[in-house]
Amino acid sequence: MGEFDIQFCEQPMRKWNDERLPALMALSPIPIMADESVFTHYDAERLIRNKACAYINIKFAKSGGILEAIKINQVAEENSIVCMLGGMLESRVALTAKVHFAMAFDNIHFYDLDTCLLGHQKDPVLGGVKYQGMELILDDSPGIGADVDPEYLKNLEQTSI
Repeated sequence: MGEFDIQFCEQPMRKWNDERLPALMALSPIPIMADESVFTHYDAERLIRNKACAYINIKFAKSGGILEAIKINQVAEENSIVCMLGGMLESRVALTAKVHFAMAFDNIHFYDLDTCLLGHQKDPVLGGVKYQGMELILDDSPGIGADVDPEYLKNLEQTSI
């Protein structure tokens, strides 16, 4: 498939087969992007050390948040590994934070930020990043500039402990 100039193949095998990625990297004309194999910066260090990926997909939901995502990106950048910022069906609040993240780090070269277009029946977010076609528009609001509509929250089941 190398003749088709494919940019990368994302997570071509299950995480428990990570030890096979270096051999695949050596054989494949298509660069391999680690995704489910990288939850922490320790995972990133291990895969990079073992020459098991050409790229890394960073997801806030997978890494546990922004701090660990920063650490993953730092390890990747120190080792000249370009990253993608991806998502897992989060709201536009999370999407807005991810767009800010992508804009803050030069090492993010690929973007998979369409998850708000998939599977959400309602958009309860005020402010934040907006879609203009397939382009994401970010304004100059303070913070991340996004919040959840309090009226939407009133209609959800609530429990106080």
